[in-house]
Amino acid sequence: MAAMTIGRASVLAASLALGLGICMTPAQAQDFQLRVEYAIVYTPADPFGAVDSQPPYTMCRNYPMTLVMLYTWRNPFQEYVYTEPGSTFFPNYFMQGASPNPALMNATDGSNAFYQQVDVGLITGPVNTVGTRELLFQGRTPGFFGPVQTAVESVMVETQFQPDSVIYQHIANNTIDMPTRPWFIWTPMQYADSTRLDIACINTPAEPCDGSTLPFRPLTDSCDTSAYCWIGQDNRHQVNAPLASNRNHQYRVLGRNTCGLGVEEANPSFRTAQACFVVNGGAIPDGGSAVFNAATLTQGHLGQLAADLRVTVHSDHTDVSDLRISLTKTSPVVAGPLLLMDRPSGAGCMRPRIQAAFADGGAPASNCNGTEPAISGRIAPLMALSSFAPLEGAGTWQLKIEDTQLDGKTGSLLEWCLSTDNELRPLLATTFVSPMLFTSGFE
Repeated sequence: MAAMTIGRASVLAASLALGLGICMTPAQAQDFQLRVEYAIVYTPADPFGAVDSQPPYTMCRNYPMTLVMLYTWRNPFQEYVYTEPGSTFFPNYFMQGASPNPALMNATDGSNAFYQQVDVGLITGPVNTVGTRELLFQGRTPGFFGPVQTAVESVMVETQFQPDSVIYQHIANNTIDMPTRPWFIWTPMQYADSTRLDIACINTPAEPCDGSTLPFRPLTDSCDTSAYCWIGQDNRHQVNAPLASNRNHQYRVLGRNTCGLGVEEANPSFRTAQACFVVNGGAIPDGGSAVFNAATLTQGHLGQLAADLRVTVHSDHTDVSDLRISLTKTSPVVAGPLLLMDRPSGAGCMRPRIQAAFADGGAPASNCNGTEPAISGRIAPLMALSSFAPLEGAGTWQLKIEDTQLDGKTGSLLEWCLSTDNELRPLLATTFVSPMLFTSGFE
């Protein structure tokens, strides 16, 4: 393993780096060659160094690097070799030193080669900007025992900064009535090679989280077996495994690269809805409609009414302005249908995705975001959900989604939920009935 030479400052080597400006790469003689084997990169995550075997070698801002070089010598005489800059490094870098320097090359018989490893320290200079740059290093003999010889190696070095902090686009802090498989989006972070998303249930004595939830864990290079952790290069993600319903959660997004993690901001929180129904195969036919039936209970409180009813809808339809959505109570008494949304026509509504809770007192559905999700947050239904308040919360319900335009734009219902007054016992989800599809016209 290469020795760590970063701490050995060399005033002579630094002054040579300032004075030499040669950018030529002469052909190397077969009897004297220089090459870079690998780099040892020092980062916030690896303060003791990690091997970087592929150029361009990553150098983190304000962190050093060791280039492990190898000389090949085939000459019948011994000689000393000085390792020095072969081009101008300043103002981006300084060559901090080399060890050994000079390096003694032993005489050979010509049929065998003598190999000598030299470790070269590199540090960032006063102009420290992101980018990949070519640096030339040379090995030079003084000509004590033979003719002066030079070996040159070109090295590509990439300077990286730690990623910027994240800007959350969705889900907003303290959002309530979220689906249990929510979809997240954030602004792409500058300098991030990948992104890590973690979600955790907020465990309290009043609302304990069971073993299916994920406690916060240190950020590593692997999510292990967690279903509530994701590492990728996209700036959006939908949770694969349902979160606990009717619980508070936190999430965090951090950019990652070789040089560390982005700055962690305050972690937004959200609360999942009460009775949620994850839909498999919930396609909404183009120009047709889909009906989704579900059943709810109010455990231990028979006859509890549906006060302050809220309806969470999560759909990935590519044009929400095509959609009409309604809710019907089908048992033990029939009420409705009640129109939640009907082809919103505001600016930005011809966009994908609804991830919203319909609730009295919300914003109009036509106040679309202009970005994905087109409709989010707390949305006012076209007909007041308070009309269900005299009815029992338990029973069966039906959500109907109509695609009113045969225009090639399609999507699915991913999940829907029902919630009532938070001061009452929550609704509980029971058996889900597979959707009935009407692929041409409406029923």
